[in-house]
Amino acid sequence: MVIFGANARRAVFASAVLVGVLAIIGLCLISFASLLVPTADVRKVATEALAQSTGQKVRLGGEPRVSFFPAPAVTLEKVVFPMSGDQSLDAEGVVARLRLLPLLIGRLEVADVTLNRPTLVVTGKSLVMGPALVGLVAGPNRPELRLVGGTIAVRNADGLTEELVSGINARLDRSAGGGSLVAKIAFAWRDRTADADLELANAAAFITGEPCGTRLDITSGTSWMRFKGSSSAGPNAKAQGDFSGEASSLRDLLAWVGLPAPTAGGLGRFAFSAKIAADRTGVQLSPVSAELDGNRSEGALSLKLDGERPEIQGTFAADALDLTPYGRFVMTEPSDGAWDRSALNVHPLSRIDIDLRLSAARMRAEDSNFERVATSAVLRSGRLVVALGTAQAWGGNVRASLDLSPAKDGVGTTMRLQADGTGISLERTFGDLLGIRRIEGSGDVQTVLEGSGASYYEIAQSLSGNVALRVSNGAIAGIDIGQVMRRIERRPLSGGGDLRGGRTPFEQLGAKIFIADGIATLQQAHMEGKQVLLSLEGEVAVGSRDIDLQGRAVLLPAGSGTSDRQAAPFDLPFIVQGPWSSPYVMLDPKSLIQRSGAAQPLLDAVRNKGVGEAAVRSVIEQLAKPTALPPAPTKAGN
Repeated sequence: MVIFGANARRAVFASAVLVGVLAIIGLCLISFASLLVPTADVRKVATEALAQSTGQKVRLGGEPRVSFFPAPAVTLEKVVFPMSGDQSLDAEGVVARLRLLPLLIGRLEVADVTLNRPTLVVTGKSLVMGPALVGLVAGPNRPELRLVGGTIAVRNADGLTEELVSGINARLDRSAGGGSLVAKIAFAWRDRTADADLELANAAAFITGEPCGTRLDITSGTSWMRFKGSSSAGPNAKAQGDFSGEASSLRDLLAWVGLPAPTAGGLGRFAFSAKIAADRTGVQLSPVSAELDGNRSEGALSLKLDGERPEIQGTFAADALDLTPYGRFVMTEPSDGAWDRSALNVHPLSRIDIDLRLSAARMRAEDSNFERVATSAVLRSGRLVVALGTAQAWGGNVRASLDLSPAKDGVGTTMRLQADGTGISLERTFGDLLGIRRIEGSGDVQTVLEGSGASYYEIAQSLSGNVALRVSNGAIAGIDIGQVMRRIERRPLSGGGDLRGGRTPFEQLGAKIFIADGIATLQQAHMEGKQVLLSLEGEVAVGSRDIDLQGRAVLLPAGSGTSDRQAAPFDLPFIVQGPWSSPYVMLDPKSLIQRSGAAQPLLDAVRNKGVGEAAVRSVIEQLAKPTALPPAPTKAGN
């Protein structure tokens, strides 16, 4: 234990008294400091401090007020920063914190400036930082600047003001002499908060348009974006360096920035890294490495801003892509398979031009696999052309192009599809694209289709074009025509019984279809098998998805060759009607009666008894009762 002597205790007591006296004197000097500095000087110093801190001229509202507790400061109620054009910047309150020692000798020196609830209003054409705002960034020997509760608003062409960014809290720390700048900014945009960190190695050079070292980090939740390189402001603003970012959900990120998601599914985790070169005319990213939903690709991307519309150009390549998460392109309702009647709107396509190209060694979409794929999407003046170059798909080779553009009358959309398939599986192709799995086998398909309307339903109703089909060594699923005809040959009055079930194999199947105003007319539709020859003609209403066909089936004798088919002993007319997902098959009753020796006396007896035409019709209907084919399987092999 240390014991102080009497002299030591007296020294400690004298020191404490001295400190207390000095503190009292300091408080008195602070209390009377406002008397030492004229009000005009307070106003002048506050105005100069604001001008130095913000780089702007200021206009004060009311008289400045000096306060001393908890720290010496000059407070102003309303400050307006005169700006050029339609821009405006004001603050509801400003606090300029004063340095203590100069204040004790009657001088006002500002340490930092805080703008409370500042509001910046810009027009749509002045969103880019202009020379009037660059002064906020840096300057030689300027007080530090703080922003609390700031807002950036946009004034549209109608004069209405809409809040863009709110809740801005920022701190700009500038080194002596206007060298480096460190800014930390927190803000809220569209009900989502974000934080930004900015570092400039030489803020003065940045303002004058000279490149300086720059680092920018923006974070919102689990999403982030980073830039590290060099940049400059001014009329020739530029940026060059490394650019990267990541988002746990690209779909949520697109919704946040106000962009519609292009697909119903997928768009989960997204990450990219690239070299960036940007100026006022556009942005170039090359090379780019991107990952979306586990799909990785590399390429280059550019955004041009010096044309009539923004233009995006890009080229990407990938080893393997899985499109399953994004769903299939469908034009029908999932409940009943009818054409989707939702309104189509392609007018937003006129706001931007796009030229994107993608190649992949392998591509997968659910059960469909594609190889050596080359695709492109070109959007010019509101017209979108999506092209699939020659690719291996559905067991063969496929080429296709889809053309979407606003209709000539300005209402709705014009759609044109041109596609060629060689050696493809018809069951898989028609099943994936149209939900029809009736035709098995491989063959060739050529089609050119065009229609206009405000929905897929209206486009189907106006459809025109042609389809050519050739299939080899396949089958028609859902009915065994040979078995039905053999049963009818033995017992014509049975009407064929239940026609459902089985399959009808064939060696060749071909058809030419002409389409006009949504009505498809079958021309030269025929099928050749070892047991049955089949021909069809009639119409299919594409809009209502209804079938109205007449056909003739010929049962070939067992063991007959091609040369014997002209003398086939048994042929039977039939009708196919109803929805194309589950049509009805009805045999021709007149033909059945003619083939039955007992049927004619039966009908004569009915007539002789005076039963009448209605009874005759009833007998005929019982002979050939319509039978609905079972619904087509949703997947191959089901």
